[in-house]
Amino acid sequence: MKNLAGITAGCAAGIALTTAVFQAVGVPAQLMWSGVPFRTAREKKVLRGWGYIRGRSATTLRNKYGSFVTKVHFYSGRRVKKGDCILEYDDFDLRRKIVSVENSIANLKGELTARETRLQLTKLDPLPSDYRNINWKTRRAKELLDRTENEWRTYERLYKSKIVSELDLRGKKQAYQDARAAYQIAVSDNERVKSGLSRLYVRNAEEETALLKTKLAGLEKELALLNEEKKYYRIVTPYDGVIKTYSDTVHAWNNAGTAAACIHKIDRGWYVYAYFEEKDMIHLVDGMKGRFFSSDSGQWYDIKIFEVDKGRSTVGDGIYHLVKFKVLSSVEKGVRLEGNGVVEIPLG
Repeated sequence: MKNLAGITAGCAAGIALTTAVFQAVGVPAQLMWSGVPFRTAREKKVLRGWGYIRGRSATTLRNKYGSFVTKVHFYSGRRVKKGDCILEYDDFDLRRKIVSVENSIANLKGELTARETRLQLTKLDPLPSDYRNINWKTRRAKELLDRTENEWRTYERLYKSKIVSELDLRGKKQAYQDARAAYQIAVSDNERVKSGLSRLYVRNAEEETALLKTKLAGLEKELALLNEEKKYYRIVTPYDGVIKTYSDTVHAWNNAGTAAACIHKIDRGWYVYAYFEEKDMIHLVDGMKGRFFSSDSGQWYDIKIFEVDKGRSTVGDGIYHLVKFKVLSSVEKGVRLEGNGVVEIPLG
């Protein structure tokens, strides 16, 4: 509901405009009080109130984030279709986040492709080079161990017979010890392979690949949410109607939650919402006809009451009630949405 104090204050501030309105309806401007003219003795059979013209229903559109206005596509009074963008806000920070996430996704996709290739290679040849042909390596190590042991034993006998030197004996012994260590390593590696080492390498490669896929999926979801967030930097009409813009200055800063525009449904015509003094409400009932003088067009329009609001609004010492009217006449293009004017209801 449009604020009554705002209507009356706006009318009181526009002295020249108010004077013209009162002259048009035959009431001296100096008789205005709290935005509602007093009735003279000559006009006892007419009730007057202040009102404004609007659509059947209205929705105020607000921005979600504080930002600068960058583009305005529609201004007040324009008819719009559902989905039309009224204005746009600066979304530089959001676009920077989107580019960052897109780059991360591109890098991760490249890493995932390389990891999937390594996974296929691992499945074909899962073991590192040290574990390949382990059975043959074990047999070779055993043969070397047996040969070096025989040589060492032989040199021991020859050394006792003083045929070979102690240095030669030590060399054969060291060769035997090295061969024994190599054989033990080969046996241990062989046991690891037999216990399922190949499957472990494949499983590890699969898990690393799956982890990258999970990270990629998370980034793609984040990117989708960021792209969805773009809508909060655009004021888009939820249905067909006529708009009234409030924040339509390019480069102007708007805090979060600022009313950017209001869209009115006019699919069932135009309406007038007017305020009357409480003492007049006993005379006002649904179906009563009257007329509305638009301060914009300077024309009278036939109207009919379709709802008398029981709620009360206090302005200064006065108590007022909202009365809703359906406009019966054709509304001219010069009439401003939410434009103020005077409502007259004849009695008797």
